[in-house]
Formats: sequence, C-alpha cells, structure tokens
Amino acid sequence: MPAVRGIIFDMDGTLVDSRLDYDAMRREMGLPSGVPILEALAAAPEGPARDQMLSTMRRHELQGADEAVLFEGVVEFLSHVKDRGISAAILTRNSRESTDRTLARLNLSFSPVITREDAPPKPDPAGVRMIAASWGLPAHEVIVIGDYLFDLQAGRGAGMRSILFAPGELPHFVHEADFVLRHFGEAVSLLNVLHESGT
Repeated sequence: MPAVRGIIFDMDGTLVDSRLDYDAMRREMGLPSGVPILEALAAAPEGPARDQMLSTMRRHELQGADEAVLFEGVVEFLSHVKDRGISAAILTRNSRESTDRTLARLNLSFSPVITREDAPPKPDPAGVRMIAASWGLPAHEVIVIGDYLFDLQAGRGAGMRSILFAPGELPHFVHEADFVLRHFGEAVSLLNVLHESGT
C-alpha cells in the first residue's frame, strides 16, 4: 500500500498565483494590516458596512480568478499524481464562485473541491477531514500542501503530514511544516521519498 494515497492542495499561492493583493483588500475594507479577512468579516455586525466589505472581497477574488496563472511544474506534477492513482482535492478559503472560475479557466479538475461555503475555513481541520472521509482514507495516507500557516495547521489538526510550498523567502512559520517544497519540479522526488519511507 502506498504511503500517500491522497493529496489536499491549497489553491491560491500554491497551485496558482492569482496576484491577489491582500493588503490592498484590507485597506479597502478598513481592516488593520495582517488581520485574517474571513475572521474579521465573521466578527463584523450585519449592515451596509459589512455588505461593502463582502462586495470588495468578491471583486478582488474574481479579479484574481481572471488573472491567475499556474506555478511552473504544477501541470506535470498533477499529471504524475493522476498516473499514480493518487486522489487530489482542493481546500481553499476562497469563495465557490472564484474557485470554480479559476479552475475552469486553467482547465484543472479535482475531487472534491471544498470552499469556504462548504466547510469552516482553514485553520479549522474540518475541511481536510471531510475530504479524507469522502475518499475513505485514514489521515496518515493523506498529505496537505499549502503556502500559508493555516494550511499547515489544518493538516496538523487532522493528523496529516503537511508540506509548505515556499518558492520565495522562507516564512517565519516554516517550522510548522513537515516538509518544504521550493518548486513543483521537486514534488515528484518528495512524493517518492514519502512512498518509500512511509513516514
């Protein structure tokens, strides 16, 4: 039995560069720098101000969907994953609307695709657990690949190994990851290591 039978991918910043400017989004929404946007929205009272924040986020996300480009090596790695019979899913904090638009534009297919409308957003592990259950796989046979702390925390919370995709400068939370992937050209070799070692 292979050591890895399922991979849960983050989307923005991991498979695709959507060029989203989160700082600009926060400024338009009147949020402090660094504040998680979804959590700030959840805490905002109902009313015109919150509606405007939601409209701003939607506009940015749809623009990101229309401008998203794949990171180098992603197509080849996804083809390799498919050839090996490994299940592949998306778990994103993005909306269903922007996620579906991104995947359709770039001709990407995953099953399942879980957005913030489908499960509590990462770092809550509910989404990764939902995906593993849909595959009928135990946590130790599933890995999570993402570029942000919340991806790693979601995987850890579900008892899964996590891989940090970090093509640029290593972030301060790199120690939270089990492995670091600098380029998708290295992903097949890393997957082979996981298969051979089972650890």
